[in-house]
Amino acid sequence: MKKVITVLVSLAAAVALYANGGSDGGSSKGGKTVTTVTRSTYATQQWYTQMNADFTKATGIAVEVEATPGTDDDHTLKVNVDLLAGGKTDVIETLGPRDYLSRVDAGFFMPLNDALAKKSVDVKGIWGKYVQTESDGKYYALPYKQEIFCVFYNKSLFDKYGVAYPKAPWTWKDYETLAAELTKKSGGKAYGSFMQFDTPYLFIRAAQKKVPFYKADGSCNFDDPAFAEDLKWYKSLSEDAKIQMGVKALKAGNASWDYYATQSNLGMFAQGNWYTRLLNSQADYPKDWKYGIVATPARNDASGKNNFTSMGYLSINKNAAHVDAAIAYLTWRAQNQWKYEGGIPALVNLTAEENNAVFKATADASNGSVTVADLQKSFMDTGLGVVSTDISGPACAEYNQIIKEEAELYCYGNQDLSTTVKNIVAKTNAAIKAAQ
Repeated sequence: MKKVITVLVSLAAAVALYANGGSDGGSSKGGKTVTTVTRSTYATQQWYTQMNADFTKATGIAVEVEATPGTDDDHTLKVNVDLLAGGKTDVIETLGPRDYLSRVDAGFFMPLNDALAKKSVDVKGIWGKYVQTESDGKYYALPYKQEIFCVFYNKSLFDKYGVAYPKAPWTWKDYETLAAELTKKSGGKAYGSFMQFDTPYLFIRAAQKKVPFYKADGSCNFDDPAFAEDLKWYKSLSEDAKIQMGVKALKAGNASWDYYATQSNLGMFAQGNWYTRLLNSQADYPKDWKYGIVATPARNDASGKNNFTSMGYLSINKNAAHVDAAIAYLTWRAQNQWKYEGGIPALVNLTAEENNAVFKATADASNGSVTVADLQKSFMDTGLGVVSTDISGPACAEYNQIIKEEAELYCYGNQDLSTTVKNIVAKTNAAIKAAQ
């Protein structure tokens, strides 16, 4: 973490902080207030504003939202800079264990054990196994959602070219075969596969096999042959099989996190369940096609029958200005956000009615694309194990970025595979050493 913090401190003077986040004692109306921060793309969405309005109605506590423009990386940087500068924004949301653990290591958050116990919050009975306890015996967040991977597919595109829908259980070889059939039958008008140039796609099959990212001594393990195989495989999907756009085309077309939802010529896309929110939104992503879902493919051997999951976390800034209001918002939102966002909760105390509601809202909003049974089968009843989508360990943020930078050079044809792997290992080990 030392290197991350040093870099962020050097950037602090150059980055305009987005908020005074909770620097006053309350709202302009004199009532109780809690402050939080989110991406600008979330801040204006109806489900998000409704969620905060309902919290205020239930508690009398006003929610002041600070929105950050730009990419996800821009948002993460700005939040980190503000935390380093002693900003007082009360509640911080973090997507994925990589950034969450980096923030815990940096000491940004207050421990919640005693604070929630004093408020008689039954953490074990509500969130149970989903609460992550650190080596010091404390936990610094409540999970507000879990994100589980599946494969989305464009039903209308499959129907148009007479290709059978994907069915689980299946393997990545089956995925390639089906993508190739769709690409061929479209006469080059469509790609059967879409994978962003990003993690975890660059190591997706190795992760399914649970190949460790770190050796026993804590150093980089990316020289395990499984990672090189995956880099080669990802490149081959466009260069050899020609079933998806190449990296240059992806970058030239600004194929960002929502690209699949904006196109009608992409067959299949492996992504987390949160993507249903985009596909269901005709207001933000108007489309004339229906989508389907199916469980994630397994590796082509028995050792990799695992799916991917990630968590969303809510924490309280150690410098929070409104701690009691922050606790109220944290605990309410961690139990209720899934109802508004259409996500999968990280709760162990759901009733049978709530379990059905988890997917009913998504199915109802899908314009006939998917059913509750489809969603349940594709996310929960897959017969697959679970692994994380994220690298979690020493210098994990740098590790992730180094993989992308070196893999881009490889996919562009600017360096060979062996050099790519060696560079990833050397640069990551240097980052790990600097973080100690």
